[in-house]
Amino acid sequence: MSTLTSAAFADDPFEIGNWADFALYLSLIHQATGMSLSDLEAAESGTDGHELDRGAVSDALIGRRPIRKALLEGLLRAWSLPDGQRSQVREVWRRLDVRAGAGPAGAGRCRDASPHALGIHASIRAGDSKDDLPAYVSRHFDDDLREMIAKGADEGCFVLLVGDSSTGKTRSLYEAILNVVPDWWLLHPADTRDVIRAYREPTERTVVWLDELQNFLGADPPLNRAILDGLTRTGMIVVGTMWSEHYNARSPLRRPDGFDKYAADRELLKRACRIPVDAEFTAGERAAAAALAEQDERLRVALATGGAAGLPRALVGASALLESWVHAPSPFVRAVISAAADARRLGVGSPLPEILLREAMEGYLSPVDRATPPEQWLDRALPYLTDELGGGVTVLAPHARKAGSLDGYVIADFLAQHIAGVHRTACPPASLWDALLTHVTNPDDLRRLSVSAQVRMRYRYAEAALLRLPERNDLAALDLADLLVRQDRLHDARMALFPRLAENPTQDLRDRYEKLLNLTRRADAIRPRIPVQPTAATALDELLADWGDADMLRECADAGDRTAAEALVDLLAERGQLDGLRQRADRGDDYAGEQLADLLALHGRIDELKARAERGDAAAIRRYGGMTAGGTPGRDAAARQIEELRARVDAGDESAARTLTTLLFDLGVADALLDEVNAGTPGAVDRYLALLTAREETSPETLHLLRAFGINADGTPAAGTP
Repeated sequence: MSTLTSAAFADDPFEIGNWADFALYLSLIHQATGMSLSDLEAAESGTDGHELDRGAVSDALIGRRPIRKALLEGLLRAWSLPDGQRSQVREVWRRLDVRAGAGPAGAGRCRDASPHALGIHASIRAGDSKDDLPAYVSRHFDDDLREMIAKGADEGCFVLLVGDSSTGKTRSLYEAILNVVPDWWLLHPADTRDVIRAYREPTERTVVWLDELQNFLGADPPLNRAILDGLTRTGMIVVGTMWSEHYNARSPLRRPDGFDKYAADRELLKRACRIPVDAEFTAGERAAAAALAEQDERLRVALATGGAAGLPRALVGASALLESWVHAPSPFVRAVISAAADARRLGVGSPLPEILLREAMEGYLSPVDRATPPEQWLDRALPYLTDELGGGVTVLAPHARKAGSLDGYVIADFLAQHIAGVHRTACPPASLWDALLTHVTNPDDLRRLSVSAQVRMRYRYAEAALLRLPERNDLAALDLADLLVRQDRLHDARMALFPRLAENPTQDLRDRYEKLLNLTRRADAIRPRIPVQPTAATALDELLADWGDADMLRECADAGDRTAAEALVDLLAERGQLDGLRQRADRGDDYAGEQLADLLALHGRIDELKARAERGDAAAIRRYGGMTAGGTPGRDAAARQIEELRARVDAGDESAARTLTTLLFDLGVADALLDEVNAGTPGAVDRYLALLTAREETSPETLHLLRAFGINADGTPAAGTP
């Protein structure tokens, strides 16, 4: 948003077009009077006015809140302006107020909002039900929710409902808003830019509706605490919903490596008045539903069929949706459902166009089914998927931004979440990745798709998603540079960083670019030695894998820095680099000896551990002696622990992810670690590579290809680029 200059104000104040410019205009007038905020308070004393509190005036003059008429009149009296200037100021305010009276651009009244447009799922139909929504069953948290919103009507608030898909979050929020502030404006932002516009041009009596809040947190630009605080400070009510797995992933935790990718999100979420929403109704809620069911056939059917799924899910036809996939009437139907659900799992939230679905289907069909002409695949599935199932729900809902044009289809939330659990360790086929990378255009979807590819070690798709971005922010540029450095494409990496560095030379970008230049010099020095020095290729791989971090630690350790030596040993152990640990242990590094002995024992290298013990290695003696005396822990107990940890990971617990991947590394189960890579479990890629590194049978060439190029969609090692 451009802001007018003081000269423009002087020439024609009627050029002022928003509250931010009006605040600057008043601030310039205030400066010209020479009065302080204390002077304004003093000028109001002895009158009946209570508008010129210095905090309120300060917020108004810097644009933090809309300027109410009473405050404006108080300022005009205190400033003692000429009558002509007073009239001019009032007229500018009146024009802005008339515009503000229309609410934010594109907003309507809460009472007029479409429930389905706000994200409330279509309900089953039963009997002669004609209303869009079944009768609302009061939840046990409704009083608290409505009290929060009522309080927010006076001072602004941020209320967040957290729960799994189809638990009634959005319906409860809608009913609360309708009950407490039906006449307020309701702004339903399409993206974070709309939210920022509301922050910069605040309007009174406005509700900002952020269904699926995680989509705004992962956007570019992201929603942050400063924007949220700005909205609530101006008296707006900000409400949102969020799936539990996304909220839990951002819950407080301690990261051993000090990296916290959700730090900014966590600061924002601390501002929320959070209300958890369970899928299961309480006994009281079920009793209330039973009473309402006497007049609402949909509730009666839902109560009879809800079972373990819970009433809210029964109302959105969960059983019929599940049946459509588990017992799909044709392989083409199942293929489309699976592709749409997997696209959501990879982070694509936009409607999926027909051409994308058609191209994605191939990898979900058997060779026999693929014999059917491809142009018929989607035609054989779409009528069923868009037709009403039992109760009137549909698997795919058509979406259009403009009348008469179809943007694509969105899968039912409940089905997407269920299939994500079933497909947890199955990486989507290449046909889906290729279709998404060809047809997805939404920048936020592309960024999330890139992240999903990186954590699944599908580096080719991660690079393609980043290259399709119309504009790359700092993080995207750094991610792309990191992918290119892995593959020894250092010139391309510099070209990926340079445009961002020229446009936005932050300290992080400058530091990373300087590190890249240094990395290039060191790599150039190593390459000529590769044909004649067997260890040179491994040294280059290590250099490119961590941008030279281990190399620098090694130099410091060799120079006598004990802290660096311990950090280096930890890093070598973390990566499963037994050769590096052996070298340091054989040079008398006791800590390296301890880590080496632990790894040898964990990975069944008993003969080597015994040989080191017989040579007098103290750490090996202790570790080997403990093994012969104590036996090994039970595999059944480990299996139970793995299942418990996986459940916590699926709920978004990132600390459990680290515990799980470390346990699988310690147990030496590469297949299980690869499953976690396919699931996108944080840290699984590093632990998987470390386990392969620790195994003697893994060739250096295989490790090089995996580190640099990752794996294909089907799990086979990806080939290097020419």
